[in-house]
Amino acid sequence: MMINKILTISALTAILLFSGCDNDAEDRMSTQLMLDSGDFDGVIESLENKEDRTADDNLKLASAYMDKAGFSSTDLISIISNTDTNNSFASFIVDVSENKTSETLDDLQKAIEYYTLVISGDSSIRSREYTEENTDLGSTELFLGLAYIAKVATVLSYMGDVTKLEDVGIDGDLAASGCAMMKVYASNENVEGCASTSYTGTISINDYQYEKLDVVLDNGDGNTYHYLATNNKEHLVLTDYKTDCNNTGYPCPVDDENLTVMGALLDTLNSSFDFIINAAPEDVKGDIEDYRDEINLDNDPKISVTEFVNYINTEMVKN
Repeated sequence: MMINKILTISALTAILLFSGCDNDAEDRMSTQLMLDSGDFDGVIESLENKEDRTADDNLKLASAYMDKAGFSSTDLISIISNTDTNNSFASFIVDVSENKTSETLDDLQKAIEYYTLVISGDSSIRSREYTEENTDLGSTELFLGLAYIAKVATVLSYMGDVTKLEDVGIDGDLAASGCAMMKVYASNENVEGCASTSYTGTISINDYQYEKLDVVLDNGDGNTYHYLATNNKEHLVLTDYKTDCNNTGYPCPVDDENLTVMGALLDTLNSSFDFIINAAPEDVKGDIEDYRDEINLDNDPKISVTEFVNYINTEMVKN
């Protein structure tokens, strides 16, 4: 079962559930009107600094940040339902990346934080047991899962030209990113396509000290691809492959917090499946698990770096 069919069914179910979970209290009407009219900054300004926010307030904030990022629930469903059925995840990533701005990643993370507050702030929701009587949980967890998936797609768009996934296969930057991930997180394992991956000294960028990591592919393209690792070599820093930071020859970190590829990509991907599987209706839950298992090939329920790198090098590529 392709992810577009699975998520379309699940997301439509969530919207039907979610549409009935807001009560008609007068003090909520103004922010709801702001959301409906597209005044997302107004919603954020009105609610973000409010003392004693309710679950409804946090849901509205999450929705505002999702919309601000360009990924309302209806937008996501449209993207998902229109993806190429022969290569759905790659098509989804391409479509999502086209909406990206410099603030998209921050906005998506804010949405994730507010959805998480709703789930963690209610004892009945903390059990994360979806039932027909607890439909608020199903919709909130499913929207959280969709937010995570949008974040995964956005992160990948910083690592290489994702538009090539649909037409000509994985590009050099994405392939080299896989090599860099393996060097940092799974150095004892091998992955095809990496001629050499090595640390080449330190570099200072914006008052941070990094380890330089250089990758050469075995396809003979003649390029050396540059990456940044934390100074203890424990993490690969998420960088924007299109940039040359301060004319150093190395790409700039995506944000000032030095997001790591493990946190921004792998942990996010695993969380997306966790929440979507938990919240999905029973008739599609198994299909979503099957799709996850196309990437995750061992008995560990979490997708590893090696599994993901092999996936982007093979299954996501049109031959």
